[in-house]
Amino acid sequence: MDSKRLAFFPGCSLDGTGREYGHSTLAVLEALGRPVEILEDWNCCGATAARGIDLGLSVRLSGRNLALSARQGCDVMVACAACYNNMAFARDHLAKCPEDFSEPGFEQVRPESVEVHHLLSVLSSDKMLEAVSSRISNPLDDMVLACYYGCLLVRPGSYTQVDDRENPQLMDKMMKLCGAKTVDWSYKTDCCGGSASLTRKESAIKLMSRIFNDAIGRGANAIVTACPLCHMNLDAFQRDVGAEMGKDLSMPVFYFTELMALAMGIEGAAKWFKGHLTSPAPVVRNCR
Repeated sequence: MDSKRLAFFPGCSLDGTGREYGHSTLAVLEALGRPVEILEDWNCCGATAARGIDLGLSVRLSGRNLALSARQGCDVMVACAACYNNMAFARDHLAKCPEDFSEPGFEQVRPESVEVHHLLSVLSSDKMLEAVSSRISNPLDDMVLACYYGCLLVRPGSYTQVDDRENPQLMDKMMKLCGAKTVDWSYKTDCCGGSASLTRKESAIKLMSRIFNDAIGRGANAIVTACPLCHMNLDAFQRDVGAEMGKDLSMPVFYFTELMALAMGIEGAAKWFKGHLTSPAPVVRNCR
């Protein structure tokens, strides 16, 4: 994987509500000497909405991005867990049913020929881990993190290839490399409610309360994730979750690339924390 050209698919969230994830991703890759090309003329992958309403549309939307990457002569790298799941699903589907993708201008391009990599997998290669280790200048030794993978990054496993679907460890290993401690907990792959936080808020709040309750019970002082929607839910709904739990709740939620940048001493890394709704200051200021 280290020698392959990668086209980075930002997706809608990394250009919007998850821009801290997008900025920190590019900064970390540049600092590690692994710059990537941006996928040219990319479009929305369809997110969970298209997949739930019109499977064919979802496959075509993600298929077009795969075809663009093939035309660019690259494999594709995705940071958003939902985008990764959609793209990996589309590739798997089109490998079995190539006739389901037919777009003008792409007649000579086969989207299923493109490998789909998640950012966490790319950064977890032996070469990249060695590079990260050599760059650690600000170890996160006062952080106790609950690494939250969510349900879309590692499941179902038939087409997602990031990590073990029951007990993933790649994010834990990365955070330990950055000097933090991580907790062994039971909800690292449970659903946070996803977009149900907007349509069935009470159900989503109950799901989030289980996540926070276990993270706190295991001694975590922050949560780290790789999904913009998970980050938004866990960061934005803490007042409601706290009411459900019967306690005041103020637990910082980070993207794993933000903490990598902080540990690597990348200039200006702390500026991304200004976009967080739950202040990370109580945790971040204790890092050397």
